[in-house]
This record gives sequence, C-alpha cells and structure tokens, in this order.
Amino acid sequence: MLISLIRRSFFRLTHTRYFSNLINEKDINEKNIHCSIADPSIPLPLIIPTSGVPIHLYTRELEPQALKQLIVLAESGIVKGFVAAMADVHVGVGATIGTVFASTTHVSPYAVGADIGCGMIAAPIHGLTLNKLKESWKKEIQQKIKIAIPTGHDARVKAHKKTENIIRNLGACTNYLKSQISDITKKQLGTLGSGNHFLEILYDENEQIWIMLHSGSRRIGKETCDYYHGIAGHQMSKHRLPVINELKYLEIDSSEGQNYLIDMRWCLNYAEQNRRIMLDELCSIIKSVTGFETDLKQMVNIHHNYCQQENVCFNNSEEEEFVWVTRKGATSARKGQLGIIPGSMGTGSFIVEGLGNSLSFYSCSHGAGRLMSRTMAMKQISQQSFEQAMKGIVSDTNAALRDEAPQAYKDLTTVMNNQESLVKIVHRLKPLINVKGMSERNIRYSKKSKKKN
Repeated sequence: MLISLIRRSFFRLTHTRYFSNLINEKDINEKNIHCSIADPSIPLPLIIPTSGVPIHLYTRELEPQALKQLIVLAESGIVKGFVAAMADVHVGVGATIGTVFASTTHVSPYAVGADIGCGMIAAPIHGLTLNKLKESWKKEIQQKIKIAIPTGHDARVKAHKKTENIIRNLGACTNYLKSQISDITKKQLGTLGSGNHFLEILYDENEQIWIMLHSGSRRIGKETCDYYHGIAGHQMSKHRLPVINELKYLEIDSSEGQNYLIDMRWCLNYAEQNRRIMLDELCSIIKSVTGFETDLKQMVNIHHNYCQQENVCFNNSEEEEFVWVTRKGATSARKGQLGIIPGSMGTGSFIVEGLGNSLSFYSCSHGAGRLMSRTMAMKQISQQSFEQAMKGIVSDTNAALRDEAPQAYKDLTTVMNNQESLVKIVHRLKPLINVKGMSERNIRYSKKSKKKN
C-alpha cells in the first residue's frame, strides 16, 4: 500500500519544481493503489501545480494513475485556467472520470466520455410515504420494472411508440450520425444499459418515496465517441502532436470539431429522452401497483458527460468569460441548480443544490466514484459480504453483479463532505428497490459460476 506518497510540503512548490516530477513512474503504473494526499488541516480544493495549468483537487485519496491522467490533461495545452478534479475522481479512458475543464480551442471526445449524455433523473411520488408502501408491493414493483424496461445489452423487441417522433425531434446531426441511426438505435431508446446504470425506488428523510434512474445514450453515444476519437487522433498526427494516455482532442474551430459538437448534442438529447421514457414507465408501474402518481413538477433530469458553452470566472475574478466547459462524470452545480449525486446500489443518493463555486467551474461529483476496479471487486468482495451489504433492499445479488457491490465504491459520506463548498444537501435518499443490468461480461461470469457449482 502506498501511504502518504504526497506530503503536505509538496503543495508549497515553486514554479521551478513541478508536482509531476515527484511521482515515481513505477508507483504510478501500479494499479489499484491509492495515495493519501496532504493532511485534513489543508482545506479543499488542494491546488496542485503542474507545468501547465494547476489542478483543483476535491479529494484526499487518489490513485497514482488518476493523478498521472490529471497531470497529462493539465499540461496538454488545451485547458484554460485550471483542471477541476471532483471528489469522486478516478481513472478513466483518455481522461479521469470526475473531471471538469474549460477550453476556448479544443474539445476531447473521451474527456466528454464514451457514454455521451450519461446522467440521472429522479422525481418524488406524490402522497406516497414509507408507511404507505406495503411490503408486498416491493417485489411486485421490482418484477414489473424488470419486465417493462430492458436492461444490460438488451433492446426492446419493438421500438417504443414514441420513438419515431422523438428521433425526428432530437435536432440536427451530421451525415455520419444519420447513417448510424439504425434499428438498434431506435429499439434502445427507453433501455437502461449495464455497468453502474440502475433503476431505484428510494425514500428521503421525510419518508417520501422517490423514483430514480441512471442511464445515457446507449450504443449510439459510444459509437459517436469512438468515431470522433479516431478523427482526433488523425488531426493530432497531422499537426505532429503527441498522444499521451489516449488523450486525443479536436480543434473546436475545425470542421471535425464542429461536427463532433453537433453530433454530441444530438446524443445528449437522445440520452435525455431515453431517461424520460424509462421514468414514464416507472411512473406507470408505481401507479398500477400503489395507485399513487409521480410529481413530475419536481423532476430533475441532468447530464454528467457533456461539453457546452458557459460563462465562467477564473482566479476569483468577477469578470466572466464565455468558454467551452467539459464535464466527464461531473454534475453542474451553479447557484440554486438542483442535481443528483448517486452512491452505490446499497448506499442511496443525494438531491443537492449547487452553491455556484467558480473554483470547480460550478460543478460537483456525479457519484461516489469507484474504489476498486471491476476485476479487483470480483476477486476481493465475497458473495456473503455482497449479500449482507444489500440486506433489506429488494435487489438482485447475483454473483455476476459483485463488481457493483457497495464495497467497490468510495464512501459516499466522505465524498459529500469533500464537496461541502460546492453543494448543499436537499434530500438524502435511501434505497428500497434496486434494478441493475448485467453486461455481457457479467453474463459470461454468471454462466461460468453456474458450471463450477
């Protein structure tokens, strides 16, 4: 275990000695090792100087590989002001998950994320409180959700009745994206996906029942990201720019950059409508079982993988600049703005209100963040401990889902404490019913486990 790799004195560096020089390459390349950064007396964000822009870090625990990715981004030359690393920051493809930065010149497909428009939606059930929710209803609701909403890699057998109208009204897209809109694109509208995506029924501190789900743009978002990631590589090669840690980017003013932004916005709209269709399905299920209706006036529907133009302040200046802000695994938290920060499948979530902190580009975390890789979680978390962690929650505890066990994620309370300057808590939600989708990897693991038994 790498303990106190980075000490308090490291944050008092001069411009002649950079933070990146203090990290041993061997330590960085050792996976699944976390380092303790500074001591609790230093307020967050921790400011990490680099040879490029500084990093504003909202956590004291960080994987060395994630730190390396943050430094690569900060020193890439495409960032204006600083890089903000959220409380849930961890290793990702191309850029860390839980990262926010501003640019006037470039956009990076994998700094936005493969699941373009991945996000959250939630709403309370009007009049339904914990004492009114019959125990017999819970399993019935879970089973109806699993029947009504395809999960994992599944698509709908027949496209949702609203699909054609929704697809027509998602906005402009390039000829490339038009050619990719297939039957599967239409049949995946209103489907969950796998990994950390979920559907849940929860209750808040007032015992008010809520519905919530986490999903994005499904296959079309991933295909769009990969396509423009490839184009970014060609553009960088043409300009003889080095690609480090798969961080590839496009010039915003280039035709390729503009095309990416057009298609990204289309995928954002697809993701938003995907969540809304599933929420409507949840509303119908809840009403059919309990008789209560969802209060859609209090619905929150947000992205946490996207890039858009915003007014931001730099260096505590009151003067705003209009720039492109990229959020990968990060939630917008402008003053008064409502957001959703989910934890693991056993710990629940938070409805939050932004405080409008310019030091994070008006952002907060998008969740708790992974503590273990999926492979490590499968190896280290026992089936018994997984089932124990989910006790009292109507959920599937198939062995193939152990990589999503609560123990695989960072402590949500710590994550929330680390960003108390970014958001205030409006509601603390605790899970009652959980539905997750299994990926092909999970399914293969499940079949393998059954053969052993």
